[in-house]
Amino acid sequence: MLYGLNGSTTDQCTLEEDILVAEHAGYDVVELRTYKLEAFLKKHTLEDLTKLFERSSVKADAINAIEFFNLKQGEEREQVLKDTEKWCQIAHAAGSSYVIAVPSPRPPDVSDEKIVKDSVQMLQEMSDIAEKYQVNIALEFIGIQDFSVKTLEAARKIMDEVNRENVGLVLDVFHFYTGGSFLDAIDDTPSEKIFVFHINDAEHARIEELEDKDRIFPGLGVIPLKEIGERVQKTGQIRMVGLELFRPDYWEMEKYDLGEQSYRYVKEALDKMFA
Repeated sequence: MLYGLNGSTTDQCTLEEDILVAEHAGYDVVELRTYKLEAFLKKHTLEDLTKLFERSSVKADAINAIEFFNLKQGEEREQVLKDTEKWCQIAHAAGSSYVIAVPSPRPPDVSDEKIVKDSVQMLQEMSDIAEKYQVNIALEFIGIQDFSVKTLEAARKIMDEVNRENVGLVLDVFHFYTGGSFLDAIDDTPSEKIFVFHINDAEHARIEELEDKDRIFPGLGVIPLKEIGERVQKTGQIRMVGLELFRPDYWEMEKYDLGEQSYRYVKEALDKMFA
């Protein structure tokens, strides 16, 4: 199992600094944020990106993310496909095999059937593009607010209908908790189709009030991490577990201190989750 550091956890860092922090702390991979990649590529080439990771013991993992990929029409839909081409090309250059796709907020009066049909069609087209670059698309359900794909159950239904080898899921324990996914849904989800696993925790707050900024180090909050880990372990081995936080307090920490502390919390949590 690879240990990953998501660039949103270290928002105070550039892409280059993310790599240094991850190396120092002991992480295996970094999950790449698009805004940090954009900043890097304003001054560097794709060849520079390739060399950056060739020089490092830490490797590139998933690019996060193509946002709001579904329920688009006309030019907006075409832009999603152009973005897919762009980020798959960048993923290939970085040595990454995964690009995350985030669903759109749910518009009024859109049925579940429409959401599934549209999401399946888009992911199949995105899959075709990704295949050219030997890249996989990871669908991430979003459990806060009113997103169009909110639970593991809904994401699994879409993935099954897409029926492509290079299309799988992101399982983020925060979204699993806030979106009301059921533990039983994990039992029917093959571990090899969980392309990305995000670990974190949530403050003691009402679920409907939780936001991304309320994420905290794993083991310090209310998410049933041990129960989730036990269910996941029964389905097989997880490829990678990445720490994804959006905590303003942590962004004020010295970056290497944040890396060291975060790694300790991740390791302690995973030792309990996958004992």
